[in-house]
Amino acid sequence: MAATKVLHGVDVASFQGAPGNWSTEAGKISFAAVKFTELQPAPAGPYVNPDAAADWAYLHQHKLGRIAYLFAHPSTGVTATVNLFARQVTKLGLADADGIAVDLEVTDGRSPSAVDTWAAGLMAALEKKYHRKPLLYTFLSFAEAGNCNKLGKYPLWISNPSRPAGQPQVPAPWKTWALHQYSTTSGKLDRDVAKYPSLAAMARALGKPEGPEMKNIGGSLSSDLTSVRWPDSVTVVAGLGTDGFVQAARWASGKWSAWKNISPTKAKGAPGLLAWGTADGRLYYTEASSGNVIVLATTNGGKTWT
Repeated sequence: MAATKVLHGVDVASFQGAPGNWSTEAGKISFAAVKFTELQPAPAGPYVNPDAAADWAYLHQHKLGRIAYLFAHPSTGVTATVNLFARQVTKLGLADADGIAVDLEVTDGRSPSAVDTWAAGLMAALEKKYHRKPLLYTFLSFAEAGNCNKLGKYPLWISNPSRPAGQPQVPAPWKTWALHQYSTTSGKLDRDVAKYPSLAAMARALGKPEGPEMKNIGGSLSSDLTSVRWPDSVTVVAGLGTDGFVQAARWASGKWSAWKNISPTKAKGAPGLLAWGTADGRLYYTEASSGNVIVLATTNGGKTWT
């Protein structure tokens, strides 16, 4: 069986210092994760990595992949944690290809269920704000204790230095991994591999999804259009087809689907669309035969309507 293609990288914080202190030791890398912030419990308070700006600029200058991360404390507020991180993101910049991550490895004395619920709220807030799924960095024992049970839909950055690079143990609720921190003993530099064949693939997976391509997407409609978009950039456009049924086209995975009828009965006038959450939505149309308003639901970003 062919070996999984990976990209090599490092993760750095103020412990490593500015790039001049770690870049030579890092050697040939494709990406790096940089600590931006840590909202510590009182009385310590907010912390900003003083070397983050230099690290972030160095990665950009050398055309390397970038991941900005925050260190999470479940005893602090989600909003305050996001706001501290956001101030640094605004200051240093976040390109569409950049990833973001949460370092979750302490409980601050909270129960696993409380940590899990708090972290789920933090991850959702970051995803909504930056329109990309944040990575979740953690340890095996931390996940196995139940602190991450609600976080399986986010890409996993697992610290597992006892396993060879690219062969980590994957804790529940995850089925696979995205990044593997395989070494924490090489001098003072932590080393990682990312499970992507290229930086472009990594950007597509961890960066901001591309929006719908603006081109002639066809269709045979007789009404005005309506559209919705979910946080991952999945977009549905719908209208009344010339055959009398509601038709829709869907943008996902970088391409438009063919137009297809999605209403079980004929309609009159333009339909209406509503979207919320990560993939939920409703489509409303007026049935031609009865005049009743018919409601169709989706829970998978418009793949199916029932």
